[in-house]
Amino acid sequence: MLSARNLTLVASILVFAAVSILLFLLPGWEPAVYPFFGLIFIWNDFRREEEVHIIFLFLVTVAAALCVARNPESSLPLALGLEALAQWLLSFGLGFHRGRMNSERHQILQAVEALDGRIRDSERDLSFYGSYQESAVHQIRMRRDLTQAAKSLGSTLDSRELELRLQRVLEGRYKGSRIQILPGTPPDPLVSYAVRSQAPVLVRDIERDERFGKEEKFHFRSALLLPLSVMKKPYGFVRMESDAVRAFDTDDLRTVDLFATVASLTLENIQLYEEVKSLALHDGLTGLYTQRAFRMRLKDELLRAGRSQTPLSMIMVDIDFFKNYNDTYGHQAGDELLRGLSRIFLNHVRPVDCVSRYGGEEFALILPNLVHSQAVELAGRIRQAAADEVFLFQGRRTRVTASFGVASFPQDATSQSQIIRVADERLYLSKQRGRNQVTG
Repeated sequence: MLSARNLTLVASILVFAAVSILLFLLPGWEPAVYPFFGLIFIWNDFRREEEVHIIFLFLVTVAAALCVARNPESSLPLALGLEALAQWLLSFGLGFHRGRMNSERHQILQAVEALDGRIRDSERDLSFYGSYQESAVHQIRMRRDLTQAAKSLGSTLDSRELELRLQRVLEGRYKGSRIQILPGTPPDPLVSYAVRSQAPVLVRDIERDERFGKEEKFHFRSALLLPLSVMKKPYGFVRMESDAVRAFDTDDLRTVDLFATVASLTLENIQLYEEVKSLALHDGLTGLYTQRAFRMRLKDELLRAGRSQTPLSMIMVDIDFFKNYNDTYGHQAGDELLRGLSRIFLNHVRPVDCVSRYGGEEFALILPNLVHSQAVELAGRIRQAAADEVFLFQGRRTRVTASFGVASFPQDATSQSQIIRVADERLYLSKQRGRNQVTG
């Protein structure tokens, strides 16, 4: 198959041959036939061939010279000379026109290339701004969700309620996924792998995941599991699963990790609050209620007793010669003594009763639904148990006694201040009578 260049050359040869044959066969008709050589240059210009154009310009000129040489006596040389000149002008005119067209085309191509470059730059900028907008929208949504989650999670001081709220937050964000908050370290393949690897677990397709054995039956296709920690100690895990393949990716892993971090911080606040609350309500040495907690409890119990018309008794206790005990055996021995007596008190009271450390060596007991005689009898048993107890400290055996004062509602007092004052007065009456006594 002829190429475009060869096709142009063959057509030009045919035209040249045809016109040359006519010049040879038609003597005297040269001025009329010779101009048809111009078809060669028009055809070459149409085919955009410059080298072939020059070759045939030379051949046409030679053909004119041969025709003149064949008949030099007539007016033919002048006519053919003019026509040959016209062929040269036609050739150069077409070349000039083609050059100008090429220049214009080159300029147009440069302009088109410049426009294409600007279009590519615009498309690149548009793609960048589109991705930036998408990222910005994602960040705004993330911040909004985190703010709402922080408000929701931070407004509770109950760990179980916090777990439920975290579950609802994740269910709202990942609709169609199954969310679980797993406390502790339950027997779960994902949990076991997370504990071994000490890292979160992202499963895009469980059927193609080589980390988990094929013999295990899983009821999901993709899953995500992150650990929850409180005070740098393991608390549990956030487990998400879906029936769809690749339902979760690394962005989801980071997102859920942010929500889990908010939940962990809230759990730490809850734990700190519970510890502070416990320290405020319980004595650090004995574990008994503090005087502040005692007064709050006594107020509530008196209101309850007044509404229900039931009895209420109170016992005040003071260790006899506690300062001498400390001076003799040391403050560490005194602390052990306070803890030992606290255990005796707790062993003799009911779960509904309240035992508190009222002062340095003073204790107070609140006894709901206990009449005065029963409270005096209980104080006597506690006094005897304390007197019989042998307290060991660094191999030394020691004994102590305590004095007791008992007051009851409503027969001795009808208000908080009254019942405390009456019990305290009877306690000091026991001390004045020789200590190791119960006064009621």
